[in-house]
Amino acid sequence: MTPSLLSLPARSLGLAAADARALTVSLESGGNRWRVTWATPAGQVVASTAAITGEIWSKVAPVSVTTPGALSAEINLPVGGFASVAHPRGRVAVRTGRRVIGIRPEFPGAGLIVSRSQAEGWVDLAFSDDPPDTEVLAAALGISGDNLLAAYLVKENGGEINCRVLHYYLAGERAESTAWHQLPDYPLKPGVAAVMAGVHHGVLIAAGGANFPDQPPWENGVKRTYDEIFALLPNDSTWRSAGRLATPRAYAAVVSIPNGVLALGGENATGVFNDALLFQWDGKQVVVTAAPALPVAVASPVAAVLAGKVYLAGGYEPGPPRISGKGFFCLDLENLSAGWQRLPTWPGPARALGVMAALDGAIYLISGLELKVGADGQPQTVYLNDAYRYRPSSGWEKLPDLPWSVLAAPSPAPVTTTPARVFIFGGVDGRQVGKAPRDKRVPEDIIYFDVARHEWCLWPERWPEPVVCTPPVPMNGAWVFVSGETKAGNRTTAVPVWRPNLL
Repeated sequence: MTPSLLSLPARSLGLAAADARALTVSLESGGNRWRVTWATPAGQVVASTAAITGEIWSKVAPVSVTTPGALSAEINLPVGGFASVAHPRGRVAVRTGRRVIGIRPEFPGAGLIVSRSQAEGWVDLAFSDDPPDTEVLAAALGISGDNLLAAYLVKENGGEINCRVLHYYLAGERAESTAWHQLPDYPLKPGVAAVMAGVHHGVLIAAGGANFPDQPPWENGVKRTYDEIFALLPNDSTWRSAGRLATPRAYAAVVSIPNGVLALGGENATGVFNDALLFQWDGKQVVVTAAPALPVAVASPVAAVLAGKVYLAGGYEPGPPRISGKGFFCLDLENLSAGWQRLPTWPGPARALGVMAALDGAIYLISGLELKVGADGQPQTVYLNDAYRYRPSSGWEKLPDLPWSVLAAPSPAPVTTTPARVFIFGGVDGRQVGKAPRDKRVPEDIIYFDVARHEWCLWPERWPEPVVCTPPVPMNGAWVFVSGETKAGNRTTAVPVWRPNLL
């Protein structure tokens, strides 16, 4: 188990100039109130004060003399460090976790992080609840006993700069995460990406998938697609062989429905499929039957189930040329004979390898890759960080952009209803493509869309087994991740289970 970090509420004190010299944190006479000073966009130095707990701040007022700042010397700081202060249990610093192009992202991808120096190096304790990847320009620290206050300058998306503060109590203990446990390893070594996985009658079913069994693709390795079907029964210690597909298949959209596991589209070395398969556990093996075929052939689409209907979006069209599609379709599980119905598409670009979720009467469509043909006739790829929500009664609306693209993150995405959140695990950040070394794993950050706050937030626990191209399987209030791709050309046989500790 790994410790959870604390997500600290950030409070905005007012607009600021990008002037680190005017940013200070100090204690007023008597040592029972914080005082923060900063420069406004007009260049005026102002201040605000609050009790040591940092909860209620006074009205901003001009000051004529600034208090000497708490910015540390540039020694003994973690990477990305802004400031540090001494503490009996180890020096404390604030740093940024904002992602840097060309360097593999590391958890937590927060704008401001509180860290402590220990024998093993710098250990992260907490982070600000600003939107992930927030750009922090400068920070200053103050300390009184176990009370730590950070004041920092944040650059907003619109270009404005704000002065914010957060309070952290250093004597608090970090809780150990109990969210994760492991199921038996997947039997198909070295693991597969884009497996078709779901649950029926309490039995975990997984079929197909693809990998590079001999060499990675950049060394002329050949991708192999599989036809094996496996099942894991409750309380079993190993997976069992449960049948075979009529033909190898991977990169389908997969959803669990009351009547079985539905796989939609997909592809193998011979082409892209427009059919649909239904996997059912009959007590001895997995029976595969045909389900209503799709109107188009697609690979790497996304799907989710809402109110007895299956919704499917995007995917790669067969080509040539190979491009992303913009189809949006619906299948009523109570009226299969009507087949798939075409619905109005979302207002953004076409996409494949996106993420879909169903929550609170709505479908969410998130990120993905737009693959198109440019004006010069050459293929163009655009890593998308947009997001949309579809309500059958009112249509599409655009949501706030994600802090980074999450291409091929597990889909359909896990959700919680109380509070209402859509969770995005890892995914490919397009800013890192072609720059991060191939031996680096996919990101460990988990972000979520908080429906009530209407914004993206960073989850305070890292993902210990990050993968892309796998469908999370909802089982007994948890989500199971069957195999998947850990880094370019590599797979894993791990089968982790996530049961969130709701915060």
